[in-house]
Amino acid sequence: MVTATLGANDPEVGTVTTDGDEQYVFVYNDGTTQISVGEGATVSAVTGYSVTVSSVTHTDVPVGVCKHATLTTATYGWLIRRGFSPYKAGPDSAVVTGNALTLGADGRWQAQGTSTAYSQVAMPMVYGKAVLSAASAATGWAYFNIA
Repeated sequence: MVTATLGANDPEVGTVTTDGDEQYVFVYNDGTTQISVGEGATVSAVTGYSVTVSSVTHTDVPVGVCKHATLTTATYGWLIRRGFSPYKAGPDSAVVTGNALTLGADGRWQAQGTSTAYSQVAMPMVYGKAVLSAASAATGWAYFNIA
């Protein structure tokens, strides 16, 4: 469900619900860009569960992943927090089955590096695991667990 105006029977922003083994959160896209299927959204720092597509690599924490329908700007809808969902790989960031996924720039996902270069800084947080590969800038399938 994606809607521009809330009706009397719509949930409040921030409502969490489950459907089988999947968990969703109801959000408002107050960013300047639509949130497409497979992209991760972060809190926009405006109010509560107002979200936007991340533009910072490895620093933003996702609220959820757009699974069913694109959230255009100024619309309300559901993001998946736990369960299987499509994901969009970042440009120049192919992902193979089994890779741990971190949030990259602009809501795209990338494989967590295994380099020892992270020994001096914290490694990027893992939010999912690829169960179907995706070429650079393509869509794959993953299991996400975003607290």
